[in-house]
Amino acid sequence: MTPSTVLRIERVTQRFGGVVAVRDVNLALDRGTITGLIGPNGAGKTTLFNTVSGFFRPTEGTIRFEDQDVTGAAPHVLARLGLVRTFQGARVFPKLTVEEGLRAAAHLPTGGGSKRQPVIRHVMQELGLERYRHEPAGSLPSGVMRVLGIAMAIQTGATMLLLDEPAAGLSAEELANLQRIIRDVHRAGVSVWVIEHNLHFLMGLVSRAIVLDAGAVIADGAPADVTRDPCVVEAYLGSEAHAVA
Repeated sequence: MTPSTVLRIERVTQRFGGVVAVRDVNLALDRGTITGLIGPNGAGKTTLFNTVSGFFRPTEGTIRFEDQDVTGAAPHVLARLGLVRTFQGARVFPKLTVEEGLRAAAHLPTGGGSKRQPVIRHVMQELGLERYRHEPAGSLPSGVMRVLGIAMAIQTGATMLLLDEPAAGLSAEELANLQRIIRDVHRAGVSVWVIEHNLHFLMGLVSRAIVLDAGAVIADGAPADVTRDPCVVEAYLGSEAHAVA
């Protein structure tokens, strides 16, 4: 791995019985970037995330994070190393307040007095969660709950976030806020890899777009170039390519 590479995926294949969900994927993601992962439904995007983040062990291939071989490492091991993912549905502690949930994510006692309390307060302020700090997470609007999921991932000490469809079901106002938050997280030094079907949201956010189809990478490059790639247009975008470009 070069000094700028934070995550390297080498010849990774994921099979389930006779089904090949991810096919011979080779990728190197640079530190300090926001990268998009797109493709049609069933392309293998979430399976690739599950494999990279330790929920599946790859059938073949190697995964390296921060120059360590982490192939098959459990999610909690990867989280300790700094690689954390979110899910399509926000996973929060519904009965805990926002502040308690952030403390739990940081492995702090639920009472006060921690030296990291100012850090938690800062995260809440920066991500717009301060007004909800005493609210049970399960009662939050969907957009706020999505932001809380990202905040909890940050509190684990993540240096790389894998976000699985964070924009799904959000209003235009929530989408704009989420874009701002992801940029803020990125500026704080966290590398971000995001799956998203909302191309207008994604293409205004990422510097690189990777396209998966039938488990294989069919395009990889600058968003404007990817949306004009004939293979991508045929497999996924269709007429939407003209709207995004």
